[in-house]
Amino acid sequence: MQISNLRHPSLEIAEFSTLPDQSWCVYGDNASGIEVFFAIVAGEITPVAEVLVLPEEPAIISFRVQQDIYENELRNDDSDFLDHPDPGTPAIAFLPPGSDRSPLLAALTMTDALNDGYRQLSSGQSRKLILLREILKGARHLIIQNPYDGLDQAGCIELDKALAALDRHQVQLLVTVNNREDIPAWCSHLAILDQGRIVAQGKRETVLDRIDTVRSAARGAFQPVLDRLPPRRSLPGDAAEELVNLRDGFAHYGRHRLFEHLDLRIDTGCHTLVTGPNGSGKSTLLQLITGDNPKCYANDLRIFGIQRGSGESIWELKRDMGIVSPDLHRNYRAPGTTRQVVLSGLFDSIGLYRRPTGVQERRAMQWLEWIGLAGRAAQPFRRLGFAEQRLVLIARALIKLPRLLILDEPTQGLDGHNRAGLLDFLEQIAADQISTILYVSHRQDEYRRFFRQHIHLGAAAASVSTP
Repeated sequence: MQISNLRHPSLEIAEFSTLPDQSWCVYGDNASGIEVFFAIVAGEITPVAEVLVLPEEPAIISFRVQQDIYENELRNDDSDFLDHPDPGTPAIAFLPPGSDRSPLLAALTMTDALNDGYRQLSSGQSRKLILLREILKGARHLIIQNPYDGLDQAGCIELDKALAALDRHQVQLLVTVNNREDIPAWCSHLAILDQGRIVAQGKRETVLDRIDTVRSAARGAFQPVLDRLPPRRSLPGDAAEELVNLRDGFAHYGRHRLFEHLDLRIDTGCHTLVTGPNGSGKSTLLQLITGDNPKCYANDLRIFGIQRGSGESIWELKRDMGIVSPDLHRNYRAPGTTRQVVLSGLFDSIGLYRRPTGVQERRAMQWLEWIGLAGRAAQPFRRLGFAEQRLVLIARALIKLPRLLILDEPTQGLDGHNRAGLLDFLEQIAADQISTILYVSHRQDEYRRFFRQHIHLGAAAASVSTP
């Protein structure tokens, strides 16, 4: 790969080149131009450049690739013609013949998921599947965006082992990461992007020693404006209200048991953290609560004091929920501007189909200003980068300050500044009793003190504890 005198509105590169026996990591925060850099090396953008030599037929593992596969699966969904939901293309069909004998499947804990449909996979599992497909196909050039996002701790360790074991004379690796702790130990070379320029590059050890001196004091997009928050919903000493009550809960996909015998109660102020390995049912648990999984009617489940299956309207329940999840992100395919996406949170719709009031319009612009994207209000949502889309969806969930705020890996794709800013704001939300938070995370640095309850799912078992 060779780049010289590249010019783009968000990125300028004087010189950047890689050699066949090198493995590169490019690090930068969300405002550094790193998503544009990835799009260029992946061949998605062709900028003006004096020299631009990219790998031939590289294997691309990115959020966009995952989304493209998911949307293709939706187009081929035959559920309307079957007497059961169409699970989609089996995972094994994405892999070359004979892949079921590869030790990589067990190393990445994908053996038991081979017969599951693509849409049944968690976001972390689908990411591992795409990576397995490219490695087992014998790709010579791997270009990976945020390889550790969406993976549990064990998955990150095994992925590291798999990537470190690749023959550097046969496979050239380039990964981009948004968080310093995600810079892999196996990369031989490191480049740092800051404010649209490469400010350091070279051997990993040399550049890593300089990282604190070259990193800008980047301001995270989440800068809480506390005086805009409404007064407390309740006062200390008020009786807690039941929001969620699941008794002897269970969930499964076909023959796979995700969890069973789960007793869970969430009252106002009982902020709850959910953890567990990929495929353990964390997202499914949240979908039971939001009503987006039909098993919610088979479970003994009360939401806001209403028994599921008693004739209630799912839309009435969702009025008091704010939701951010990989599933919502994948499914938000309706055309619309960034501002319209934020406004749609007031109506719990994918797309905006009502005329908002002037007050609602101003509120949406306040939220966009708060996350640093007011200048992109009129831009189509689908043209934003992945991290910017995630920030917009977070604003969409928060705009109505819901009684129950449900966040499924909300910081996926965000850099350390934005992750810390979001979590600081959630801590203020908890302290001011504005919303009760139900939060799924793989990252231990996101386990904050405001969580009052911890649910751990794994091996078809579940435990509930107090941190």
